[in-house]
Amino acid sequence: MEFSKPILETERLVLRKPKASDAEPMFRNWANDPEVTKYLTWPPHESLDVTQARIAYWLGQEKDPETIRYLITLKGNDEPFGSIDVVDYHDGVPEIGYCLARKLWGNGYMTEACLALLKELAALGFAKAMIAAEERNIGSNRVIEKCGFVFTHKEHREHSSSLRPEPVTLNWYEKAL
Repeated sequence: MEFSKPILETERLVLRKPKASDAEPMFRNWANDPEVTKYLTWPPHESLDVTQARIAYWLGQEKDPETIRYLITLKGNDEPFGSIDVVDYHDGVPEIGYCLARKLWGNGYMTEACLALLKELAALGFAKAMIAAEERNIGSNRVIEKCGFVFTHKEHREHSSSLRPEPVTLNWYEKAL
């Protein structure tokens, strides 16, 4: 597999690779917001230091060809307000994850970003993609359906992740590319 493109563009968005200077806007715009992180596998960042460490970790992963990660910006404004990436692979099938600043919810930005990433995954040779959303996360489940994913099954887990010890029910979806 080739490395993913450094920039993906849509009608309204630029999806670009993260850089160290993104930590402060990431912290301010979404990583510290309990509403944004409510259904994610990680809790809100308690300080800018946590976000800086996350960005540093991401930058360390960039040379790995399996790393496909973008920060989402509006055209004409380089400040990131969300992220979208491949969070895992299941038998070679990429699993997508994303989050978006609450102030921009309801504008179709995540649907637009997700469709751009799906197009890139197809160009990289993937035949399908998958995604999961907490069943109570109505907004995310709607984005997934708007992007053409098909519901496959529910999964009940005792723990969302090592950072989120509470039980969770996930809706799983797949899409042929």
